[in-house]
Amino acid sequence: MPSLEPRRRSRAVYEEDGDPEPSPSTSDSSKRRKGRADIHVSEEEEEEEEEEEEMSDDSPAPQDRKANGHASTNGYTPNPSEFHPGAIVRVRVKNFVTYKHAEFLPGPNLNMVIGPNGTGKSSLVCAICLGLGYHPKHLGRASHVGEFVKHGEESATIEIELQKRPNDRANHIIRVQINREDNGRKWWLNGKESTHKAIQELTRKLRIQIDNLCQFLPQDKVAEFAGLTPTRLLEETLRAAAPEEILDWQLQLKSLHKDHREMKIELENCTDILKNHESRQQGLQADVNRLHEREAIQQQVEDLKNARAVAEYNDKRLKYSDAKKRVKDAKQKLEDLQNACGPALEAVNKKQAYQAQVEPAIIERKKALRDAEVAGEQVLRSIEIHDETIKNEENKVKAEEDTLRNIKTKIQQRRKELTTLEGRLKDKPPEFVPAEWNAKIRQKESAWQEIEAQKRTLDERFEELKGVNTTKRDELSNLGREFENLNSQQGKKLAQLKNVHADAAKGWEWLQENQDQFQKEVFGPPMLTCSITEKQYSDQVQSLLNQDDFICFICQTRSDHKKLSNQFYGQMGIAVPIRTCGSEFSSFQPAIPRDRLRGLGIDAYAIDFLEGPEPVLAMLCAEKKLHTSGVAQQDISNAQYEQLMAVERIPHWAAGKRIYRVARRREYGPNATSTSTRTIMPGRFWTDQPVDESEKTDIERRMQEVQQELDTLRQEGIGIREKKKGLGNQEDEVRQEIDTLKQQKNELQKAATQYATLGDKIPIVKGQLEDAQKAIQEARARMSESGARSDELVLKRARSVLQHKELLSGIRDAYQALLDVQIRLIEAKSDVKALEERNLDIKKRLEDEKTEIRNAKAEADRLKEDAQAAREMVSEAVAEDPNRLPHLNELAAGKSVEELDNEIGAEQSKLEYVHAVDPAVLRQFQKRAQEIDNLTRQKGELTTKFDSLSHKIDELRQKWEPRVDALITKINDAFAYNFEQINCAGQVDVHKDEEDFEQWAIEIKVKFRQNETLQQLNQHRQSGGERAVSTIFYLMALQSMAQAPFRVVDEINQGMDPRNERMVHERMVEIACREHTSQYFLITPKLLTGLRYDERMRVLCIASGEHMPPEGRKLDFGKLVRIRRAIGAAA
Repeated sequence: MPSLEPRRRSRAVYEEDGDPEPSPSTSDSSKRRKGRADIHVSEEEEEEEEEEEEMSDDSPAPQDRKANGHASTNGYTPNPSEFHPGAIVRVRVKNFVTYKHAEFLPGPNLNMVIGPNGTGKSSLVCAICLGLGYHPKHLGRASHVGEFVKHGEESATIEIELQKRPNDRANHIIRVQINREDNGRKWWLNGKESTHKAIQELTRKLRIQIDNLCQFLPQDKVAEFAGLTPTRLLEETLRAAAPEEILDWQLQLKSLHKDHREMKIELENCTDILKNHESRQQGLQADVNRLHEREAIQQQVEDLKNARAVAEYNDKRLKYSDAKKRVKDAKQKLEDLQNACGPALEAVNKKQAYQAQVEPAIIERKKALRDAEVAGEQVLRSIEIHDETIKNEENKVKAEEDTLRNIKTKIQQRRKELTTLEGRLKDKPPEFVPAEWNAKIRQKESAWQEIEAQKRTLDERFEELKGVNTTKRDELSNLGREFENLNSQQGKKLAQLKNVHADAAKGWEWLQENQDQFQKEVFGPPMLTCSITEKQYSDQVQSLLNQDDFICFICQTRSDHKKLSNQFYGQMGIAVPIRTCGSEFSSFQPAIPRDRLRGLGIDAYAIDFLEGPEPVLAMLCAEKKLHTSGVAQQDISNAQYEQLMAVERIPHWAAGKRIYRVARRREYGPNATSTSTRTIMPGRFWTDQPVDESEKTDIERRMQEVQQELDTLRQEGIGIREKKKGLGNQEDEVRQEIDTLKQQKNELQKAATQYATLGDKIPIVKGQLEDAQKAIQEARARMSESGARSDELVLKRARSVLQHKELLSGIRDAYQALLDVQIRLIEAKSDVKALEERNLDIKKRLEDEKTEIRNAKAEADRLKEDAQAAREMVSEAVAEDPNRLPHLNELAAGKSVEELDNEIGAEQSKLEYVHAVDPAVLRQFQKRAQEIDNLTRQKGELTTKFDSLSHKIDELRQKWEPRVDALITKINDAFAYNFEQINCAGQVDVHKDEEDFEQWAIEIKVKFRQNETLQQLNQHRQSGGERAVSTIFYLMALQSMAQAPFRVVDEINQGMDPRNERMVHERMVEIACREHTSQYFLITPKLLTGLRYDERMRVLCIASGEHMPPEGRKLDFGKLVRIRRAIGAAA
């Protein structure tokens, strides 16, 4: 078998296995011991290796290695030109997952990586994904890059060398450093620090597709491939096998078809709206005609009304001219009358002029009087302020006098207090020793605490007796119930449950009292809640169940299951089986109708002989398949046995004295069956049993013992109460003595404290006497100052009184002057009135003429306003169209207002015969007409664009579809051929949706048995092994068309049978090792013997275990093979 030959440096160093992945085999033999997986080198080699590691990682790898740095394998040395651009030439990791340091040198074709689970095969896949800048989500493992750093290390390094393109100077070397703490990544490209974006751009140009399951299929993504939707599978297939132009055409088709679909919807909507508008427009035509007729009549009425305004204006204008002439005549008549009566009126005018001269003098003298009064009031207010201030000073003097009296009183008090303190200082109280008094008090308190301790001890014992008493009473009550239940059927079952499983009985008792804690009802053991309907079938039915089936508890929700588990296992510490069944009992239907069972020798199904709660019965069906398990009273014949074996829907049955169980292995064909039988033993449960008299006697004995214990407890409790009463009396006496001692101590202590403070109080009192003497002097000084201020204020008040007297004289003079002027005004008014009475007749005639002028003017003004109003009405009528005025004049010519009113009435009568139409109808009609024009234009534009898009889609599809069909045909041929080699069938088709390019999809159909039809590949119809075979065959069919420079498949052979695995391996080697095919990585933990190999493939073996040689270079696989062959030959 080819292997990676050791070179000057170790190319793959594996240190300290990380968390091993589980082996596909779950047998006990897989529990092998794990050791170090190191390939050690000598000291000289280690120094050389350290020198190479000390070289700057930023510098590109040397390019002068023989065959691109690859060791010869089986005499075949790959040429660098055999590597496709972008293929992986070298992978180097440090502190990555399970590796301390390792370097991989894959070949240009098929690379098979083998080794036990946990040695780091999938770590190579992870390194390729992360080292090329892709997200860890494509691995289906950890979500953060920091989790790929080796345990105990701060950072990891991945370095990948990619084959150059023809125009590139050298291979591309990508290096990334991953930091555990911040999940950060630092990038280098060809020895220079770079960015993640630059790495992604390089991989895109090299057409590396880590995110395509058709090209990169990690171990944890194998199942996901079968779950790809058909549309997604087409996209991934084209990305993997089609040139870029086909992908571009597909994207363009999707985009164009999306626009085409949206435009089609828009065009259809536009057409529908246009048809709707046109239909509704036709329905409004009659209403619009009536509306036009009515509008014509209304326009005529409006014109006649405007003509009436013209006629009315002409009439008002003529009347206004007449009124102006009358005003002019009245004014002339008044002027003539005034000239004739002038001398008689002149005397009145003179008197009126004198009166006018006197009236302003009254105003001036009133102002002078007010000014004098204001000045007097101000001086009077000043006098009042002086009085108030003087009063305040007098109050201050009185307050100081009160202060002096209070200070003198305090002086007398302090002198008396000083005499008393000096006398007390001479009288010393008895000596006070606190320690002696505290000792007396502590002695009594110690006695009291001892009594309290005795009381607490009695209380604790009494509470203990109460608890024991309650427990014993509960025990007595439970024993009584047990005694009564011995005679009931349920009691017999419970007694039997206690004998069979005491923990289950405890759990049942707890559940009965706490059923309300659960969301849904929780059911107890079936041996309590269920029963046999026909006793003759009891042994057969029970033989299908084991003990856990009889004693388990049944929940209906997962939350109730968790709560009950916590209670039983966590709180109560009992081990009881708990099961959950959320299915309805009605959902468990027998596979064969009951009327056909008799012909097979079966009386009925086991579930038919059980009654109980439906959730419990549903659990028994779900767990033990009682709805498909047959039961018969008599044993079956050989013919019936053969019929039952052929049915395949009754996996086990109990007939007569034996139970039969059939095991079928579908993966080995329809005949791969085995049957086991055993003798039916008598059932232990669901049987009527007599009452156990010994148990009744035992319960009665225990009840008597418990009653005796209760009597003993009662007597002890009475004794404790008597002791507590005596201790209470002692406690009261000691407490009283303690209070008396404390009172005496406080009195003596108070007297001693007061005597000790006398020496400090006497100086304080003396100081207070001195302060009082000073306060008396200060108060007398303030009284003297207040007296001086009061005298000064009295002088100011006297001056203000004299000033007020002078102002009163001025007020009297001003008042007298005002009185003189008022008398003169009265005389003037009297003279005017006398002269006016003489000329009363003349004035009346003049007033009449003035009234006539006013009336005539008012009439003229009114007619003027009417004429102006009529003119404004005419102006408003012709404001929008001044050219209508001649038409209105023509209508009004020679007609009075009454005649025009008659014509208006006649036109309005016509309107009554033309039904009114909502004016909004016309606006709606006109608006819709505009919308119809817009929609017609929009429809034309959309039709043009729609036809243009259709033409573009047709042109592009004519180029794209044949290329896709040819590609899928090629894939189908290879896929079908692969299946033919294992006597199965496979087919790959393109589902073409004419309505949506987004729905174009690949349909993979497979058939693994001769009697089947082709079935679509998905996660549900095929087994895991069948899906694995289909997946690898599909990927192999893509190999010759692969656009990516390399492909990775991790443990695809999991679940395959040996025959399929051998065939798959042979086809893979044949396809992947052809010339001009892309690089291929196959990761597998196992290999069959006698497989086909090719000189173009490279096998990378990862060895692990305790028996590895101390130096990795001594592990020569070729030598091991030769030794093995020699041993075989010798045998």
